[in-house]
Amino acid sequence: METLAAEPNLSSFNYLRKDVRFLTTLLGDVIREQEGDLFFQKIEEIRRLAKNIRRDPSADLIAGQKKRIESLTLDEAYKIARAFTIYFQLVNIAEEMQRARRIREYEKDADLLQDMSVRKLFHDLKERGLSAGEVTRFLSKMEVELVLTAHPTEAKRRTVLEHLLRIASGLIQTSRADLTLTEKESAAEGIKETLEILWQTTEIRHRKVQVMDEVDQTLFYFRRTILNLLTGVHEKIRQEFNRAFGPGSFDVEPFIRFGSWVGADRDGNPNVTCEVTRRTVTIQKQLILGVYLAGVEDFIRKFSQSASRAAVGKKLAESLAKDEKLFPDLARELKRFESHEVYRKKFSFMHERLAHTLKSKKGGYGSCEEFLADLSAIQESLLENQGALAAEGVRRFIDQTRFFGFHLAKLDFRDHSGKVTRAVRELHPDGDTSDENFLLEKILSPAPPPKRRRLSNDSRDILEQLETLRRIRKREAPHAVENYILSMTEKPADILALFYLAKVSRLIRVQKGGVTGSAIGIIPLFETIHALDTAHEVMDRLFSLPVYKSYLASRGNLQEVMLGYSDSSKDGGYLTANWKLYLAQKNLAQVCDRHGVKLRLFHGKGGTIDRGGGESHRAIIAQPYAAAGGRMKITEQGEVVAQKYANPVIAERNLEQLVTAVAWTNLVSKIEVEANPKIPVWEKRMEKLSGLSFQFYRQLVFETPGFLDFYNEATPIRILKMTNIGSRPASRSDKKNFEALRAIPWVFSWIQSRYIVSAWYGIGFALESYVRERGEAGLRELQEMYGEWAFFRSLIHNVQTSLAKTDLPVAEQYAALVGDPVLRNGIHQRILAEYTRAVTEVLRVSSQKELLDFHRVLKDSIRLRNPYVDPLNYLQVRFLSEMKSAHGESLSEGRRQKIDEILLLTVNGIAFGMKSTG
Repeated sequence: METLAAEPNLSSFNYLRKDVRFLTTLLGDVIREQEGDLFFQKIEEIRRLAKNIRRDPSADLIAGQKKRIESLTLDEAYKIARAFTIYFQLVNIAEEMQRARRIREYEKDADLLQDMSVRKLFHDLKERGLSAGEVTRFLSKMEVELVLTAHPTEAKRRTVLEHLLRIASGLIQTSRADLTLTEKESAAEGIKETLEILWQTTEIRHRKVQVMDEVDQTLFYFRRTILNLLTGVHEKIRQEFNRAFGPGSFDVEPFIRFGSWVGADRDGNPNVTCEVTRRTVTIQKQLILGVYLAGVEDFIRKFSQSASRAAVGKKLAESLAKDEKLFPDLARELKRFESHEVYRKKFSFMHERLAHTLKSKKGGYGSCEEFLADLSAIQESLLENQGALAAEGVRRFIDQTRFFGFHLAKLDFRDHSGKVTRAVRELHPDGDTSDENFLLEKILSPAPPPKRRRLSNDSRDILEQLETLRRIRKREAPHAVENYILSMTEKPADILALFYLAKVSRLIRVQKGGVTGSAIGIIPLFETIHALDTAHEVMDRLFSLPVYKSYLASRGNLQEVMLGYSDSSKDGGYLTANWKLYLAQKNLAQVCDRHGVKLRLFHGKGGTIDRGGGESHRAIIAQPYAAAGGRMKITEQGEVVAQKYANPVIAERNLEQLVTAVAWTNLVSKIEVEANPKIPVWEKRMEKLSGLSFQFYRQLVFETPGFLDFYNEATPIRILKMTNIGSRPASRSDKKNFEALRAIPWVFSWIQSRYIVSAWYGIGFALESYVRERGEAGLRELQEMYGEWAFFRSLIHNVQTSLAKTDLPVAEQYAALVGDPVLRNGIHQRILAEYTRAVTEVLRVSSQKELLDFHRVLKDSIRLRNPYVDPLNYLQVRFLSEMKSAHGESLSEGRRQKIDEILLLTVNGIAFGMKSTG
């Protein structure tokens, strides 16, 4: 991997500023060369005016900028949007490089304890008196799984991404202290060449992304970083543990896994079919087996040890004899090796077996466990015969195989509970599918499955999904698929309906009132505020059913439950959603403890704060039950995947933070929280705040006449539905109501318009009302919560970030697009009043003078980015207005197409500038 070396006498910020200036100067040179000085001056004038408006947001300056934007030709508007978009892409590269540089500076010095690092984790645990045995026992129980999804929020084309990665690689080269002047100039020329190509490359997609495109995009990150990432992180954990507790004391198997929804998540996406899922499983298997083949080839080249110099273990000798019988032709061919080079011979046979596995031919490995057995035999032989160092390389290969198996990443099926219930209803039209007793009767009945006649397409699809899951587990790889996530779960009957269909599909075997075998993990997904409120009651009821108890017993007594961050925020506002998620986690943990069930929470988070994003480490520590028992799954969605996994150094840091958060929460903070007598008092206050915020948010979004019209006109939701950044529709159905709108475009559109109401609306009213009712004592109570309670402090910090990114003067330009002046002014003024209130109250509670005083780096980043985002917003508003005025009638086809391109380009540019999509 390329390394970063800091130049002498450059502070951290100066280094970043130097990189930004270097990259943007090259961009300016390319634009001048491609478009001429006159056009470049237009960009500079718009940029300077945007900065002046930030210093003095007068009506005259704003009018002047709008006039300048209005005067641009379509071609000029497109190129200016392109210039600002590329600018943000380059700034993002420089910031990522700076972050990677700082991480590596910490890594160089063994005495430095970087916050949220495994080095600091083990140091602090030891300081608190925990022994090596106590820590390893916990780590042995840990299960951390990151699930990649393809929600429609990754705005970059793959081609553009690859160009940006080349620029990043070139920037690393120019930062190397050992380069000659000629080499540095060559690296700079390489960056400029890529920028020239990028300038001439279409930023937006001209065709809709297909599901298999998303599969390929996901696998790109496996190839680029993830395949080597997990072994590297596990090795780092091993080394830092041994550094803290003494060498040789770490004996923990890999506990981090990657899963995927891409190619298997059907909820609201008709483009994901069973054939797509089967192809995805096959492609993933081919990829990982190809990796193992390359690894084995490397060992064949390296392992020239001779049995005449070091003895060979008994297991290895026996397995080699079996291989020679299995592949006699290959055995004869291998005589070309020195007769005593047994390791080369063994790896050659393993290569042949892997090749047969890849082609599904006789003689291949029947399972990943057989492959691991061969590797273990080699490792044991080396350890027994003075080959400890060589055995380390084999151990790392074993770790990689344990991480990825023969399937690479486990796919989760997901679909809507309504479709599942409808399928049961169509199979039993005379029964009541909402009646638990009816469903239990069918589950326990030994009668053969009903005939599948007159089923709707949706019902046939549900049954085909379950059949596909069963066949893949039986024929491809048992670990490739297993879980079925039931979205919009509300009641026990929803889960029992899926249980029954799994029985019909032979995924669950029921005999004499109990489950005697299961090949499916049923995962309820609780998404709405009501569902989060009652999730523990639903699970308590299921755990009380003997047949469900026996089902859990067949699955190691483990229940996975998924919690939805996006829909709950859309349903009840940011404050209430976060509070209900906190309570749901706590209540579910208590119910599971009472029933003796192991709980694994699956957090359905997005990248933005209003969809559960933000700093994962602090968010987990703030919610002590988020990783109950050390078990946790979390989604990595859309643009977050690129941000976290394109750069190997940042990818490793991300996993390190996640591991330390899960360990610290369980070993320290959860214990402290449960012993803190103030927590129940604070929770009562939060319940009060949640009720106030929920009521205020719902009054605006659900009870204000015309609010949906305001939303549709004052945000770019219409063009988001046109974008080709994902295979999934923006709505769950063709209905035009609020409920049909997906949470992701809901968040995306508010960010684009700079309102961002989805991430803060209601909190100002709640805080102000609480203090008004309680007086100065109320303010002191909230300040105490901020100072002493990690959950409340994390919530306030996230709200501050969203408020700092909100820009209501810019948002007002979008509001002007609303045709009804009464509706426009009424709703905008309500949002403005709540924004002012939220800023005032959040600053009072946190005892700060300005937003983000606690995070100066982020504060400066937002301040510096804003003037460059604003022109993209002005461009977007101009062309949204033109499209609306024309009503699609007076525009020529060519002009309409060009405007569409400009609008989609501004969507990308604003997303990169805000570092947030949906």
